[in-house]
Amino acid sequence: MRSDLARLIAGALAAMIVVAVAVAAVALWGDRRDRVRHKSDAATGGVGARAIPIMTANGCSGCHTIPGVPGAQGQVGPRLDASLAGRVIIGGVLANNPENLIRWIRGAREINPHTAMPSTRITEQQARDIAAYLYALK
Repeated sequence: MRSDLARLIAGALAAMIVVAVAVAAVALWGDRRDRVRHKSDAATGGVGARAIPIMTANGCSGCHTIPGVPGAQGQVGPRLDASLAGRVIIGGVLANNPENLIRWIRGAREINPHTAMPSTRITEQQARDIAAYLYALK
């Protein structure tokens, strides 16, 4: 009887430890994700949280695969995922930095007339919001 009670208590303690570790891991992951988003928003002058409807309305998902954007499984343009942060060049011609990405989003054909990326009517702020979202995918 005593050994059964001891096993029950030990099992309950083990379960509580597992739950506590899981809760801590989720909290740490959320904190890290929030820090990345804040850093990305600050670097671009945008608000990544506003980007999904902008990308959807402007047809970005027709050409690009973009995590978190419903239906964004395009195969024409490059994947816009965590690999974007590690790329050296944007559009084959620009150094990868926030200002150049914003320029590219707004006027890719002005930068490279041979690109398949269409011209858009995306505003400066919308481009900043999109750039913030994309850089936060790290």
